[in-house]
Amino acid sequence: MQRFTATLVAEGSSDHALVPFIEFVLDAHCTIPHVTTFANDLPKGALSERIAQALLLHPCDLLFVHRDADRATVAVREQEIRIAALAAGKDLAVCVIPVRMTEAWLLVDPLAIRRAASNPAGNSDLELPPITRLESRADPKMTLFAALESASGLGSNRLRRFDRHRARRQISGFMEDISMLRQLPSFLHFEAQVQRFFREAAVSIAC
Repeated sequence: MQRFTATLVAEGSSDHALVPFIEFVLDAHCTIPHVTTFANDLPKGALSERIAQALLLHPCDLLFVHRDADRATVAVREQEIRIAALAAGKDLAVCVIPVRMTEAWLLVDPLAIRRAASNPAGNSDLELPPITRLESRADPKMTLFAALESASGLGSNRLRRFDRHRARRQISGFMEDISMLRQLPSFLHFEAQVQRFFREAAVSIAC
């Protein structure tokens, strides 16, 4: 049976957390079995070089490239990605640009955060901002780490040994309803690119 392949080039190894989001939009818009590969075996270097190496090691039907917006606009990051992809010989890539960083997309599901902190039955106040304000948070990473520590329910001594980074990587895998992310403009923009790809692919096949 034919299988659709996707490859993710991200900023760092912790951004493997983006894979479930890619799988979610592929489930919604790809009509054949699909698999997503996280290109985590790339040397450091310019983005175009990393993309070229990813395409060599992990050939794919659709390339996903992640950059956090940080203090830049989505348009600036998207231009950087498209220029780098063209330089690597790929004229089409889906830009994955959380605003301001990946952690903003991980703050939408308190139960997933509690599960990642190994305390799903906890009831502490995680002090999560409303979804509509996530993209305006100056430092969603620190907000997420504070929420994970609170969710763990650990005392100060055990909290010093709590691995926030490991827990962060697990959150998206525990999310049962990723559709809530559709309240974020950055996620809608990401999904719209995937939807457009499959719509145009269908037109091309029909022609």
